Amino acid sequence: MAFVPSALGFTSTTTRSISSTALEAFGSKNREKILSRSGSHFQLNRFSGRVEFGSTANLVTSLPNADMVSDWLSDEKRVAMSIWDEKLITDLGDNKYRMELMTLQFVTIQLAPKVDNRMWTERDANGNPVFKLQSEGFDPNIQVLPGMNVPASQLGIDIEVVGELKPSRNGQGVEGKIGFQSSGNLVFGMNLLPEPALKTASNVICKTISDFAIASFQKGCRQNYQDFRAQNAN
Repeated sequence: MAFVPSALGFTSTTTRSISSTALEAFGSKNREKILSRSGSHFQLNRFSGRVEFGSTANLVTSLPNADMVSDWLSDEKRVAMSIWDEKLITDLGDNKYRMELMTLQFVTIQLAPKVDNRMWTERDANGNPVFKLQSEGFDPNIQVLPGMNVPASQLGIDIEVVGELKPSRNGQGVEGKIGFQSSGNLVFGMNLLPEPALKTASNVICKTISDFAIASFQKGCRQNYQDFRAQNAN
């Protein structure tokens, strides 16, 4: 699948509405696999009719006066609210946060995903704080383009988002990773596309999401940390 911003002028007549059951539980079985990657991932299985893609980005941000980074990472809510565009993240309580993405397009479908994530801080073997993110549910918020007689439920979309953040090894900021993995069924029309076309398209959406995630994190992280330090330095 490949996604690009939705400013292509397409309209939709089929929308999956959001309800109390729209967010589907999703496990963390792929967490370590996703975090071990670097850059874009793509896998096509013609036999099963599914395509899987994703991206893992390094988060490395230097912070001036980084002497309070460990204290900052221990403030779970503060860090959680700094890693994403503040207009696109909602605190649901109980260490759970809903992150929204821009509208994206994959071939004949549009999505505006909302992902519910658990965010918390653990201590590693050396006692250093490690902030972690793990998706627990999602609503792909699908729109199927007119003329496609395919219910959104047949797309079989799965989405997982993972991440971690810790003090950088040089003591001058924070470092970590954030990654996502998505998969879905190649319904009629999409299953006729050659693999290079699907891979190129997936790379576009991977870059779109990764660039947005990195930019949002760097902006929010730096400002949030400086605010935290100013409030707690004395």
